[in-house]
Amino acid sequence: MELISGMEVFSLSFKEAEIAAEIYELLKSRGQLIDDNDILIIGIMLSNGINQIITKNIKHFEKIEEIKIINY
Repeated sequence: MELISGMEVFSLSFKEAEIAAEIYELLKSRGQLIDDNDILIIGIMLSNGINQIITKNIKHFEKIEEIKIINY
């Protein structure tokens, strides 16, 4: 419980969905679509000024130039 007690939870609202839709269209135009959930995560991140993610899913997130990936 201690680990998550200091975490902030971000919601998915219209602003986040709009950014996710833009990312979807960009990736689709490049023929590089990724999972919808990952696109929504990126939309939430970018709309809240977050540009770094800790993940093992480098394959998907590396397609977004604005995101810095921290691999673990």
